[in-house]
This record gives sequence, C-alpha cells and structure tokens, in this order.
Amino acid sequence: MKFRVIKGIILKDLKELRREKMALFWIFIFPLMWITLFGTMWGGESPPITVDIGVVYTNESAPFTAYDIVEIMRNVTLEETNLFNVLEFKDESSALEALKSGKIDAVVVFPKGFGVNLTSGRQARVYLYFDKSDPQDYQIVSGVVKGFFGEMEKEMRRRRIEMQLEYMELYFPKWVIAEYNLTTEMIMEYMLASAEPIVVEEKEVEGKTATPIQFYVTSFIGIQFLFATMLTIGTGTLEEIEKGTLRRIVASPATAWDFLMGKMLSTFLVIMISIVVGLAYAKFVFGETIVPSLLGWIIIFIASLFSMSLGLAIAMGTRSIRSTTAVVNFISMPLLFLAGIVVPESALPKWARPIANYFPLGRALKDFRLLEIYNRPASEIASDILWIGLATLTSLIIAVVLYNWAVKRLEI
Repeated sequence: MKFRVIKGIILKDLKELRREKMALFWIFIFPLMWITLFGTMWGGESPPITVDIGVVYTNESAPFTAYDIVEIMRNVTLEETNLFNVLEFKDESSALEALKSGKIDAVVVFPKGFGVNLTSGRQARVYLYFDKSDPQDYQIVSGVVKGFFGEMEKEMRRRRIEMQLEYMELYFPKWVIAEYNLTTEMIMEYMLASAEPIVVEEKEVEGKTATPIQFYVTSFIGIQFLFATMLTIGTGTLEEIEKGTLRRIVASPATAWDFLMGKMLSTFLVIMISIVVGLAYAKFVFGETIVPSLLGWIIIFIASLFSMSLGLAIAMGTRSIRSTTAVVNFISMPLLFLAGIVVPESALPKWARPIANYFPLGRALKDFRLLEIYNRPASEIASDILWIGLATLTSLIIAVVLYNWAVKRLEI
C-alpha cells in the first residue's frame, strides 16, 4: 500500500465533505441536536410530582374522620412541594367521570361510617380508583397514593395501641404489671410487633450512577455508529464507483486497497472529530461530559470498524446508494431502541435484551458505559471486547470479500 495515495484519498474526502451539506448535518448537527433535546428534557433533576386527587366523603361526628385525613393530604409536602392537589366531589360518579376524562389522576372514596368505624376499633375501608390506561403514570400515581395510606395506617395502628394501653392500666393493677417485670414500653413494643411482625426499612447505597447527560452522551456515540459511520462508508464508496474514481484507481499504479484504506481512515477521522465535538458540546452546554480512557477509545475504534465493515458489506451487496440507505435505516432504526442505545437495557422487554447483550454495537456501548460511567475494571469487560473484536474481524472479512468481488467486476 502507498501511504501517499492513502493520504490523498483522505484529504480528498475531507474537502468533499465540506461541500456536502446533508452529510455535515447527519454527522455533526443532528448528534448535537440529539444531545440538546434529550439533555434539556431529562438532564436536570426531576422535581417531586403533585398528584391531582379527587376525594369523596361525608361529614361525620367522630373524634377522627375522613375530613381530617383529607386535611392531612392537603398539607403533606415533599421538598417543599405539595404531594397532593385535593379536589372534593359530591359523589362517586362525578369523581370517576373526572378520572376517566383525565382531569384528575386518582379518586379516593371514604364510605359512610368511615370515621365511626376507625375510632371505634372496627375496620375502616377506603376505595382507591386509578386510570390504568398509561401503565407508567399508573405506577407513579398508585405508588404515591398507596404510600401515603400505608404511612397513615402505621400511625393509626400506633395510636390505637396507645389507647389500648390506657385501658390496660385502668383494668390491671400496677402491682400485677410490676410482678411480671413489665413496663408500658415493653407492652407497647410487643403489641406493635404483633400488629406489624415484619418491618422493611429502605437503606441508601451511594453507588456510582449514570446521570441523564452521561447516558445520552453515550447514546450520541452509539447513533454515530448506527447511522453516520455505516452510511458514510457505504454511500461514499458507491459514489466513487458511480463517478468512475475507483475504476481509474484500478487502472493506475495505486490499488483498490489503497482506496479502501483511505476511505475507511477518512470515515473514521470524521466520526472521531464528530464524537469529540459532541463531548465538548455536552460539557459546554450542560456542564458535564465523558472523557474516554485509552480503553474507552479502543472500544470506540473497534465499534467504528465493525460499523464500517457492516456498511461496506451492505453497499457492496446492494450496489445502489438508495438501496444502501434504505437497508442501513431498516437495520439502524429498530436497533436504536432494541440495542440499548437510546432506551436503557433495564427498560427493554425480556425478548429484546439479548440484542443489547450480543449485537456487537449494543454490547460495545454497554461495555463503554460500564467502563467510563460506572468505573468497572477492565478485567470485567475483557471477554466482551474479545467477542466484539472477533465479530468485527468476521464482518470485515465479509466486507473485504464483497469489495474485492466489486473491484473485479470493474476490471472486466
């Protein structure tokens, strides 16, 4: 191979790229728009939500009634934000109609006699209604409402036990309690344990977590592999064939392999510049980014080589710029979501997770995140890098074979 020829092809591609406005858009502008859009939408901290809740209850004469619980709901806050926006309804049917029309998020119905049952030691029921048409909203809203009533139930249980202890002190002489070495606190603890035998406490673990910006910065790198890299090498090679450039090179002292090496290096150089610009842009706009380590850049290089091999193989197989673009989009669009590039693997359906784990680009991006975001040791992803390298070598051999076949047809 002749280095002067390879250098000339790289410089030629870079000069032509300046005139290709659409190519510049997809390689540079679109990724920056992606980071800006998702970084603005999800990059900041999520504020506490306020649930619009409808309540239905009747006024009662009791020490503690549904009205008292509704007032507590009005005043409960999280990070100085009201947890509930309470709207009162006269009857259950009007509240449910508001829920169905999307005016409120949930309905709480306190049946008649709720306060009397609660304060007299009988079981008091509460009816909760949720709209399950949006599963994600349902999980959030139901979690907030059920969590509130769970805490209310604990508090009511404690108060009820305190009342029972007061009665016990009236009916049992103090010397009886003293003879068995019992104290009010001991009896209280025993009764609470009987009412609530298992207590689950949530503990925080300060582990390394990815911020939304870091996740979408890595997503931007994955998009460069799926779209820009494959399209640039594929359509770029076919354009040179249609222009007759490759035919002239075959007839000159330069070889078709010089052309291929120059085309792949120019593609890799452009993509790397685009990635560096994106990383710097994220730092400038959002104040945080990722600075890849040496191994991180090696993963990027291997993933780029796989993407270029796949794009070249598609181009040499279709022999048409339009068909190549269609096939690349057909492959890339589903993988954008199913390979863990845009959607976290934990949010993928069970059947799609093997794609994120075994498709080379999805696996490479996952390992890149483990290495650069979660600070996992290199030894943990060494076997994955080997697998990605073997997959890349296989795809490169297939692409080279198809390219060689296309060159031979030019020689005829």
